[in-house]
Amino acid sequence: MKIPFLLQAVRSVKNFAKVMLCFWLLTGCEENSQSKLVPVVETEPPRSISELTRAIYSAHLQLDPHFAKVSADATLVRDLFVGLMSFNPKGETIPAVARECFSDDGKNWLFILDDKKVWSNGEPVTAMDFIASWQRLINPENQSPLANYLVYMGVSNAKEILQGRINIEQLGVKALNPHTLQITLHQVNRQLPKMLAHSALLPTYQGKKPTGDKELVTNGAYQLVGITKDHLHLQARNIDLPFQTVKYQLITTVQNPNKFDIIENPLAGYSKDIVAFPRLCNYFYEFNFNDPILQKLEARQAIRAMISPAEISRGFGIPNHLAIPKTLLPQQDRILSTMSSEQLLNQIGITASQPLKLKISYDNSGIHSEIANKMALMLSRSDMFRVELQGLNWEQFLTKREQHDFQLIRSGWCADYNDPVAFLNQFHSASLDNKSGYKNERVDQLLTQLNIENLSSEQRSQLIVNVVHQLEQDVAILPLFQYQRRVSIDPSIQGFDVDNPSEVIYSKDLYRQYNQ
Repeated sequence: MKIPFLLQAVRSVKNFAKVMLCFWLLTGCEENSQSKLVPVVETEPPRSISELTRAIYSAHLQLDPHFAKVSADATLVRDLFVGLMSFNPKGETIPAVARECFSDDGKNWLFILDDKKVWSNGEPVTAMDFIASWQRLINPENQSPLANYLVYMGVSNAKEILQGRINIEQLGVKALNPHTLQITLHQVNRQLPKMLAHSALLPTYQGKKPTGDKELVTNGAYQLVGITKDHLHLQARNIDLPFQTVKYQLITTVQNPNKFDIIENPLAGYSKDIVAFPRLCNYFYEFNFNDPILQKLEARQAIRAMISPAEISRGFGIPNHLAIPKTLLPQQDRILSTMSSEQLLNQIGITASQPLKLKISYDNSGIHSEIANKMALMLSRSDMFRVELQGLNWEQFLTKREQHDFQLIRSGWCADYNDPVAFLNQFHSASLDNKSGYKNERVDQLLTQLNIENLSSEQRSQLIVNVVHQLEQDVAILPLFQYQRRVSIDPSIQGFDVDNPSEVIYSKDLYRQYNQ
């Protein structure tokens, strides 16, 4: 009777083992299959090696160089047209249509044009193309917002033509032959060649206003082959260029910007693939040198000692303590005071019981209110200051500055070409741009030398350093930061320099390279 019971027990154990084996096999297989599952990641297909896409937030795509008011709009016209001079990837001015130039006195200039440069219709680019283009630019009937650039350059009769007093044919430009252009200035300007890469000076065929059709004649690296309201299709004129096709697209806030190689002016909140390029622009505050307190050096030194450009510039630009952009003189060390702000103020009778009352004036738009508040907070860390903030609308702000009705006022300066003197000339006591009343005879003398004398590069560099040193010693202004330009550039795009301050990136200089 016991044996059958044992056999039954053995059978039960075997059946249980089989069940467990099957269960283990099933679960083991399930776990094994799960461990082999690989998540599927959607990847964007590689972009074309020969096609570049550039996007711009703007009202329309600008084809006329005379109306490309900002760098983003000028990008397109620079791909289509090229002037006497252009920029290399570092932002340095280099010869383009002009092969070489000469001037004995800095007022009369000769530019020899490259006779190999031709328009897309096969005709040569001539001096007359430049003359007709610049006459259209200065013509008051054209109403170009950039016409005043010819006045700024010092071209003879430009101001009188713009005022409607004489006709455009009297502009100081002349063709001595098809490939020799003479430019006559009413004052010495030895930096004229550096100024000639400006987008306003780009020539158009026979000086005609560019039309929005495929027949547009160009002399740049690309020509127009397709156009719609918000899209332009360019084709390279040279088969050796890496990007044979460049497509420009107008975009709005409702469109996805991620599909473009370059976004010229991304929205403030956009952070994908942002490259921050230095700009030839300084942000600073001006002292009123007619103010009885601020005309004292110790007062200005004390204010400077309390303000930290590194703190204020965070999120806005490159900290700067110079009268020129930091990138133009990167090795220049800051002059540090051996005395505290309180000690400096005590020397001129300022105490905690009789503090320095300071009004900070600014235009209350954009970032200016935030920066003024930061400055007030820094100054309030000392009992020696009583700060009042004065936010103004744009018209009030301009009036205050023009009438010298301020103590410390928000200011800034941008240059159209890469040269320190473009930032320093405003400190000459006779300059129309000198609104602060700053005057230093040594600075006037050095600036006159820089603008008039024919100097070697070494002599010129030393004079520039001397002026910058003197301005810093005098605390002529309160520098805060150098502006930056944000551009979104896909990581595969190569051929640009992150230190380029010109705000110009030609499509012809770019190429695509994927990391292996």
